[in-house]
Amino acid sequence: MEQEFAHYLESGSLSISGFLLTNFKQLGLTAVELVLVLELQYQRQQQVFFPSAGSLAEITGLSEQTVYDELHQLVLKKIIAITRKHDRDEYSLRPLSKKISELLKQQVDVDEVTTTSAPAIESSANQRQTTVQMISKEFGRMLSPIELETITSWFDQDHYGNDLIQLALREAVLNQVYNLRYMDRILLNWHKANLQTAAQVEQYQQHRSNREMTANDGQQQPPQIPLFKIDKN
Repeated sequence: MEQEFAHYLESGSLSISGFLLTNFKQLGLTAVELVLVLELQYQRQQQVFFPSAGSLAEITGLSEQTVYDELHQLVLKKIIAITRKHDRDEYSLRPLSKKISELLKQQVDVDEVTTTSAPAIESSANQRQTTVQMISKEFGRMLSPIELETITSWFDQDHYGNDLIQLALREAVLNQVYNLRYMDRILLNWHKANLQTAAQVEQYQQHRSNREMTANDGQQQPPQIPLFKIDKN
């Protein structure tokens, strides 16, 4: 199973970012550590294998000392490793792939594990990653660790679907309110109204719009008052 997962991970066909957003707490990561791991993964994709603490601090908004401390914790937790390859140091994510593989073994019956399980994990994880990327893009900034925790709780604790969260994002953007607190109030109001999918919300909004139009049409129109030109002479 671990070899299969490593194969998908190294080939780029499995989204490690999406899986981490879904399972970072089960892997023993804090939200700050998650942000650093995601940034290290992104830097590797850009062929930057050993980014400096200063550059990571500038990107994440953390202090340089905090970055040093968190990277040290990631090494101690065996999430990342510092290796030397081609006469250069680099941060390796191979220890993380091993932990993810172990987590998958706990989640899936070993007898039922097949090579098709990886694409299934990819689909669910990619949906969450897409939602996070959409929010970050609309807000015009990188999301904070606390915001990532809020989004994770929407999925894992409140069980909101991707389509519902994305619809709440659209409502927030239309109202030019770019924060998760506003989105959370929208989602909570829909939940209280027992609206669980984007389709149900849109149907409810259309029904309410039709009722308002009908009510306005039924109101008595004010009488037309003729206007006369007054002759001053």
